[in-house]
Amino acid sequence: MEDIRSRSFFRTGVRELRYIAAVLAIMVAAIHLLHPRLGAPRLIQHLQLGTLFDPRPLAFTLSAFLIVFGLLLAYNGLFTRRLYLAGAALMVMYLFGYGAWHTVLDHGGFWPHIHAHGHSDTGVIETIRIHLVDDSVAMISKILELTLLVALLVLYRVDGSDVDAVSE
Repeated sequence: MEDIRSRSFFRTGVRELRYIAAVLAIMVAAIHLLHPRLGAPRLIQHLQLGTLFDPRPLAFTLSAFLIVFGLLLAYNGLFTRRLYLAGAALMVMYLFGYGAWHTVLDHGGFWPHIHAHGHSDTGVIETIRIHLVDDSVAMISKILELTLLVALLVLYRVDGSDVDAVSE
């Protein structure tokens, strides 16, 4: 009897974590898609002008649509474990990409329309901290991405096909 109760509790916990991860994913997608300077609104402006002044609006918009597509696949029970890994990889890209953009990539100095302006007077961690403190949307985004990363990795660990077989 104890084993049945623990399985039921486990299934409930996994189900709740799935919902939490889905809400976090929607929030991350919304921030990236609707960001006024770096999301779809800016991408539309760039397209109207016939050039891509900054690569981030395209990357933000496409990645937001990937998250929504992943949510739809997960909702339909397709490729669940692979989606957890893909989502975790995307969150790592967001987190490291933010750090790289503001440090080693010199704020996009490699891009034809962006002038590099690095931070030679501060270290990597301090530079990232300064940028996050100065930009509350970025801070919220990074917190959501890190939380979603943890949730997806936990789900990958505990929500396998054998768990689904137990729940049937």
